[in-house]
Amino acid sequence: MHKKPYSKQRYIAASYACTTKDISAILTKCLKLIEKQHRIIGRQYDKNYGINPMWILHNSKSVHQSFADFNLKKNAKDIRTYDFTTLYTSIPHKQLRKELRWVIKKAFKSSKHSFISVYKHNASWTNSPGKDTEHLDCNKVIRLMNWLLDNIYVTFGDQVFRQVIGIPMGTDCAPFLANLFLYSYEYRWINEQKELNNWHVLKHFRSCSRYIDDLLMINNADLMKKYMTDIYPKELVLVPDDTNGKSCPFLDLQVNITDSIISTSIYDKRDAFHFPIVNFPTLTGNIPKKSSYGVFIGEVVRYARACSYFEDFKLRTLSLVSKLRKQGFIPRLLKRSWLKFCDSHLLLVQKYGPRVLFLYEDWM
Repeated sequence: MHKKPYSKQRYIAASYACTTKDISAILTKCLKLIEKQHRIIGRQYDKNYGINPMWILHNSKSVHQSFADFNLKKNAKDIRTYDFTTLYTSIPHKQLRKELRWVIKKAFKSSKHSFISVYKHNASWTNSPGKDTEHLDCNKVIRLMNWLLDNIYVTFGDQVFRQVIGIPMGTDCAPFLANLFLYSYEYRWINEQKELNNWHVLKHFRSCSRYIDDLLMINNADLMKKYMTDIYPKELVLVPDDTNGKSCPFLDLQVNITDSIISTSIYDKRDAFHFPIVNFPTLTGNIPKKSSYGVFIGEVVRYARACSYFEDFKLRTLSLVSKLRKQGFIPRLLKRSWLKFCDSHLLLVQKYGPRVLFLYEDWM
């Protein structure tokens, strides 16, 4: 509803009862382990050559660490985000098979193990899998992936379609397939530039982060605009933001550069929606009160991590409290939750000074 034009839609193929779900779940555990191995490869590459080819993020925590490093040196010059207009539904299967085969083989070789043992909640490398433990060698992981790609069927109404381009949003392993597909191009492009001794180019790609289809570039001097068609396949269209290079949203953060210092605050695209958003518990219903007040603490923890300055944090917190009070939350209990939050997250809020302890006075 927030997209313009309003006819633009994103289709999700639910797979909770799909016959291929078990295979997708096994692949998810394997690919998660393989991605972790490539993080190890990336750290070693960075140690050897001064640049990390692993750009994949899981959340904004590592982004904050990157910002802190820049602020320590006070050398942030520009920042820009890029977005793939379509990703999941545009990946050619032939190229996906090829790139994932390379990713999987490289991870197995780097791990120095012959098998992946798959357990209920995770997977691990091994050379001697248990007799009763599900385990896969490199070729079997590749075969499972190829079989899954060849057997993607989506029902729409009373019709069944076979998906021959892209992967459906909704299958368990889709994020890992998409992430590692892009990673293979990023790694090889960086390695090619290293082999060509193009360090004048690579120095602008030392601070790259990607959360699936969202890219963040710091001190890139807009070189990604020049090289993005060299890095990624032509089927994927990468679009830069339209900002001045000093301010941009990324994940749940609004990022700004002022006097070579990076600051952040909360970014929520729902703030611009022209219709009301229904979220957070409403205590007029029959729901547990304790866990509902825990939602309040969880939100202010997120605000404190995201907001560099007290005024941004205060504005968000008071807006949250106002909404929760309209949904039946009691000011006295919100105050108790607030003091509990301050006590258990002292290191997180100390940047705001002692005034943060008395913020509850503004809503009592």
